[in-house]
Amino acid sequence: MKYILLFTISLALIANSFAQLTAEQRIEDSVIGWWNNNRFDKLKTPTDAPGKKKEVLVNKILEWVKKSYTPVAGLGTYSRYINKSGYGILFEIWDVSHDKEWTEPNGKFKPIPEQNTPFWVAVNRTFGSFAIPFLQKENESFFTMQPNGYSAADRVMENGKKADPRIHPNAYKYITWCNSWQTVYITPDNKLPFIAITKRELLQKAEEGLEKQLAEEIKDVQAKWPNNKKTQDEVLVIRKQEIEKYRSNIQKLRERHHSSLDEPAVIRDMQPTMRSFQPDPDIFKIDAAAKDLNAAYQVYKIDAALRAKMESDTPQWIAIAFPFATKEKGNKLFEMYSALSQNFNYDYVYNYFFNPEKVKGITYQPANEEQLIARLNNYRKTNTAAIMPVANPVNLTGNTFFFDDFSSSNEGGNPANWFFRKYGKHAVVSTLKNQAGKWLKLGYNTPVNPSLLKKPLPENFTLEYDVVTDGDFTSRTGGAVRLTLNTRAASADGTEINGGNGSSVSIELISGNESDYNNNNYRGIASIKINATPDLNKENNSPGLSYEYALREFTNKKTKIHVAVTVKNNILVVLINNKVIATSTDFKMTYGGKCIACGLPAGTRINTFFWNNTTNDADNINVYISNVKITKE
Repeated sequence: MKYILLFTISLALIANSFAQLTAEQRIEDSVIGWWNNNRFDKLKTPTDAPGKKKEVLVNKILEWVKKSYTPVAGLGTYSRYINKSGYGILFEIWDVSHDKEWTEPNGKFKPIPEQNTPFWVAVNRTFGSFAIPFLQKENESFFTMQPNGYSAADRVMENGKKADPRIHPNAYKYITWCNSWQTVYITPDNKLPFIAITKRELLQKAEEGLEKQLAEEIKDVQAKWPNNKKTQDEVLVIRKQEIEKYRSNIQKLRERHHSSLDEPAVIRDMQPTMRSFQPDPDIFKIDAAAKDLNAAYQVYKIDAALRAKMESDTPQWIAIAFPFATKEKGNKLFEMYSALSQNFNYDYVYNYFFNPEKVKGITYQPANEEQLIARLNNYRKTNTAAIMPVANPVNLTGNTFFFDDFSSSNEGGNPANWFFRKYGKHAVVSTLKNQAGKWLKLGYNTPVNPSLLKKPLPENFTLEYDVVTDGDFTSRTGGAVRLTLNTRAASADGTEINGGNGSSVSIELISGNESDYNNNNYRGIASIKINATPDLNKENNSPGLSYEYALREFTNKKTKIHVAVTVKNNILVVLINNKVIATSTDFKMTYGGKCIACGLPAGTRINTFFWNNTTNDADNINVYISNVKITKE
């Protein structure tokens, strides 16, 4: 199916140019809802009385969430669970497309694999927390928590103001904790029951953990040399010596911190091991850089008494955890955040579990329900529009499915419908003195990625864009930009790649100084790398392919280039100003060997692409992109 996915809108520039909304465009403003397929829900009906009670409560939670939140621009699924220490639901909101590959036989949407964003409603679970296996015991568990405000740099609104540090007035009555998750904790008396331990207890538990470590070392040695007692004994001597070294370290830490042993155990490691307990670096010493990043982690304990209570059907606490999102991240994420922060009825849930007489005979209703209904109706109204203006219609052809020249964004403002992080020197829409149109001035260490690309790129495609750097720089290099393409999906905020295996392409373009043209010091370069999964190109166990080209087309005098990246029949070609500078069949392995598999693996589909400013002197030299276009080959 040929389609056009456009998201730049400019009434002022193209008031007389109109086109019908495509089906793919309408997804962004579509109220889609929940998938009627329960493929992800694996809960087996419990047979014991407590389990049956928990199932009733899980189903209540599902009912409340569905009343409070209807997915927009994405398809909702849920996975109920019940385990020994709690119960709840993992919800996921998936990208969708009208492409036949991603629809049911009846034309209804199904989830696009790997392109989803989760949120939770979970009983007795913490978020932004990390277990400490080294300290765990049968009846005790220990963990750290990312502190409240840990991700504050990412919690910035479109107007540049910081987001509400307590999420939303709808949640003010309750404990709110903003780290890598935005979490509302509902618990009796607004007090979480797990215990913040002291330095004294942490050191004691670490010393006890050495005994468990020794037992594990003995098992490991016996498994590796089962028939060689002599080798076992020799290796165990070495490992016992190492454990004793850390026992001595723990004693040194006790002596160093003797006057503050009863203070809370706030440590530098998010998930400490035996090797974290050493005098240098001191596990309790939080340096200035870590303080600036709020990277200091309190250690908490769940003791035997609390663990026993957690096994009952009565919650010890309830966590509603979801990612932060603004309008610029697209309606799928923004509607999720809006509904869970503003419309989930935290008061009703609190009373249902901890003050049931208050809600006896009362049906759950969302908080701020009129606002919720109006917001959903607005999406439905938007989607009934017959026409919309389309940017630069003269540049569109039947095989073009993405284009943005930033003409719909305000100068000095944010790029409409692009993901980026608003901290430090971040992306901003700009105009340039000697260049037509609008440009996206890239930030630094803040990658940008279009938010409305709903499906993987086709196997054969061309991605084009223009790059401009500030001229007249005197350093050996000027503006530099790296384009990354990856088969894996992006994170919830669109600017990072989710974990797991995948294939990727990196294309870095660095402008050079023409004064170095003839002295063998010219530093302008195009550096292109391919990492594939599976990767057949390995030399000395080092995978990957690479290619470099002296980029004399991009300098302090020639400040603008047109870039095209083409993938056809798995072969990658890079062009600068319509001239081929690199073909993957010419790429070399790490140590210079000729490529074995000279391109991307068959069937490769790019799910994510983003640009990052890699300029050495980013404070003084800017780099810009515009006229981003993708066509199907």
